[in-house]
Amino acid sequence: KGYLDMIDLNNEKKVHQYIPIIKDEIERTLTLMDDFLDYTKIKIQKEELDLYMLFEELEGSLKPLFQKNNIKVDFKIPEEECYIVGDYNRLKQVFINLLKNAIEAKDANKNCSKVQVSLKELPTMVEITIKDNGVGMDENTLNHICEMFFTTKKKGSGLGLSLSREIITLHNGTLNFYSKEGIETVVKITLPKK
Repeated sequence: KGYLDMIDLNNEKKVHQYIPIIKDEIERTLTLMDDFLDYTKIKIQKEELDLYMLFEELEGSLKPLFQKNNIKVDFKIPEEECYIVGDYNRLKQVFINLLKNAIEAKDANKNCSKVQVSLKELPTMVEITIKDNGVGMDENTLNHICEMFFTTKKKGSGLGLSLSREIITLHNGTLNFYSKEGIETVVKITLPKK
């Protein structure tokens, strides 16, 4: 919907830029609906993938949303290849969800809104960190954040983070949240290296 709102039919360049993104988002939404209908049987198709390429694609497709919301985004992703075995589309779904949450957590009272995405290779794992300086969460919200149907959003379903955690678990990884109300939220994801 955000991309449809931004599209200007008189600007051919923007139309060609946004239509593929809108199509991808519709596909992602249909997959999310299928997951909701069959929550206990999320299927992943693992293959060798390069996380650097995945984040390069995410950066390109989400940059207009960060700009529209006046949020500075910094992708600190090493340019060398970083291979894992996983489901490219499912992992992309998780990271889009987490990054959109970071955008929605923007604190209107702060002069400068920032989101930082970093990737660090450890001996057997890859650690991805998404940090924002938005509104943060209180302890109660933090304790329930990944429960199905728990949401703090007016139009939220409460499914995004529970599905994200399930997808990361199916990759033998971890998804953890750290937050201070009014200061920041940090999301740490670990995934096993190939």
